[in-house]
Amino acid sequence: MQIQYLGFQLKPRGRDYLYLVLDPKSQNREFTFTISNQSFAEKKVPYQDAADLCYQKLRKDLNLETPEQPLPRHCTPSDLELEEYIEKHRPAKRRS
Repeated sequence: MQIQYLGFQLKPRGRDYLYLVLDPKSQNREFTFTISNQSFAEKKVPYQDAADLCYQKLRKDLNLETPEQPLPRHCTPSDLELEEYIEKHRPAKRRS
């Protein structure tokens, strides 16, 4: 399985990040993740991390997907998911 990042689109509500999942065992699928303008304004996630955050979420969710519960084609990462990503990838700087 391969995931391709197709870019983002500016929307009134935020940014849509687009991905194509190429799977030789099944049909190719496109997924869209929306991060709200409010999340960027409140610095819940920096612009430069948003595409990777969505990619990491898609990778994780694909591993948990079952035929009975396929992934939705559109998703908005939760505030908790944004916080977890930032904690893992941008830990707070320590003061000496």
